[in-house]
Amino acid sequence: MEKTVNSVTAEAIAELAQVRKAIKDLQEQESALRDSVIVGMGDSSVAVFRGQQIARLTSVTRVTVDSKKLQEQYPEAFEATKRESTSPRLTLV
Repeated sequence: MEKTVNSVTAEAIAELAQVRKAIKDLQEQESALRDSVIVGMGDSSVAVFRGQQIARLTSVTRVTVDSKKLQEQYPEAFEATKRESTSPRLTLV
């Protein structure tokens, strides 16, 4: 279903596209800087500059569930524990 939108909505869509691009660029920059810091810290867990701690590197363990494998091997458990939600997805074209 299509709808012709007004100029305010069209401008908001254009601005949203710019914001999404800026976020993507910033995320790429963040990743590169993070990698650089980790390399610079070497085997150390704390970065110190001029006598002050400025960064810490710690390990975090995260447990995830392979839902596809769970569904294949234990369908009853999957059905009993699954949660579904629906939310709008906005795709800019």
